[in-house]
Amino acid sequence: METTYRLSLHRFVVSQLSGNGIDADWLLGEVGIPEWTMDDGDIQVPSSAFTRLWEVAAKAVDDPILPVRLGCRFTLGAGGLCDYLFSTSPTIGEGLATVGPYISDISTNHRLSLIEEGNGDIKFGFEIIEGDDRARDLTHLWAVASLLGRPRRVAAGTFDAELVRLRQRAPRTYTDMYDLLGTRAIEFGAAEDSITFRAADMDVPLTTADPVLHGILEKVAATVPPPPALASAWVDQVAGALAEALIAGDASLDAVARRLMVGRRTLQRRLAEAGTTWRQELDRARLERLRRVDSGGAHLGPARQAEILGYAGPQSIRRAARRWESIAERRVSDAIILAMRA
Repeated sequence: METTYRLSLHRFVVSQLSGNGIDADWLLGEVGIPEWTMDDGDIQVPSSAFTRLWEVAAKAVDDPILPVRLGCRFTLGAGGLCDYLFSTSPTIGEGLATVGPYISDISTNHRLSLIEEGNGDIKFGFEIIEGDDRARDLTHLWAVASLLGRPRRVAAGTFDAELVRLRQRAPRTYTDMYDLLGTRAIEFGAAEDSITFRAADMDVPLTTADPVLHGILEKVAATVPPPPALASAWVDQVAGALAEALIAGDASLDAVARRLMVGRRTLQRRLAEAGTTWRQELDRARLERLRRVDSGGAHLGPARQAEILGYAGPQSIRRAARRWESIAERRVSDAIILAMRA
């Protein structure tokens, strides 16, 4: 199963970089993320895109510890429901304890462990599920820093790391990490990726604590499904583009691909990933357009129907109608079989 990251993380990174002179459209193009996704709410994007985002961004600004810088600026809300559960908790410790159980709402590509050390300090360990060493190094720099940046936003006091261990080799420049993470105890070439916090800091109150809202959010978290995958979001985008294309009079594959700013093969591949085809989506869009026109009380002849639906003529629409009837018959037949088996 392909692992993913919540799109709001990409949106946060892109917004931070665009505020520092990096062209957002260029960055999205380099990463391979469609521009429309930036305004498409919460969806899940393949893990490779998040790794690629850090690779391109770090190279563009010539900064090997860019994930640490941006992680320390983490804005609550970018992590979705997980962030709201954290911010409504009474203390840093109780807030951080919610991150592990609900991390899949942020990403399905990591496991987060929480270990209490012998002296009471709390260590969070990170493991990546899908990705090579480079992917692990970049995303764990981000993970360590964002786990620190999250409490700093709402803690009623200072909050720094006690110890940071990283498997990767030391970057060519990393001394800024001392100030960013609040500790000089940073070990490179370690056997694990982890960040340790002082036991006393776990009792620091959060200024946003709200026990009533937290209780409600916990109930919501138990029932809310994860954000949809990018593949299903593509189907919605194609439907919208097809509706516009039919009105404009050109609903060809190339025309719709241009509207979505992708190649025709990319569009077909995305639809296949979502379990559908170009022909199915085109037929669905045509049926929907015909329903809307008919609902207005219009009595359309075959020629006018063909024109509205983008067919060459009445003969083409008759062939499509037979195809639709065949699909409908199969669906009814399948439903009857299922009912008989129940």
